Amino acid sequence: MRGSMRVLKHIALAATIFMAGTAAAQPPPPGEGGPMREQIREKIKTMKIWKLTEEVGLTPEQSEKFFPVYNKHQKAIEEIETERNQLINRLERTTNSAEASDKEITELVNKLDGIPEKMMAEKNRFVKEVGAILPLRQQARLIVFEERFKQRLQEFVRDIRREGRGRRLDD
Repeated sequence: MRGSMRVLKHIALAATIFMAGTAAAQPPPPGEGGPMREQIREKIKTMKIWKLTEEVGLTPEQSEKFFPVYNKHQKAIEEIETERNQLINRLERTTNSAEASDKEITELVNKLDGIPEKMMAEKNRFVKEVGAILPLRQQARLIVFEERFKQRLQEFVRDIRREGRGRRLDD
């Protein structure tokens, strides 16, 4: 039992790291990583839902109400992050263009400055909705779970990258 829990923890960690690493990443070039990356992302999401249910202690009745709200929140966060990444890419192209005007750059910077407000508004909406579903202790467990899951995923990605660099140097 202990060994299987260890494996599940590593899978959950891998999933979290993958999600964190890919959230800010550019889409892969055509023909690279597409379907396989999506399969891995889906497995990570499944693992995350399973671990979240366990760590927060959701009952079946709570899960029925919670996950539609949670999924809506996750989708909104992903859309905001995608918007941010697109704005950064546009800003980079604009600042590298000799024809770009200061007005264009200012507009993009102002839009980027508004992203944290959008993120906070979405988080506040989510907290309000979840507050009607989960008692305070479970809300707190959810906060801790989300933070730890993100940290573990980032650590896992760092470890994978270090191993990859080491292999390249040894080849």
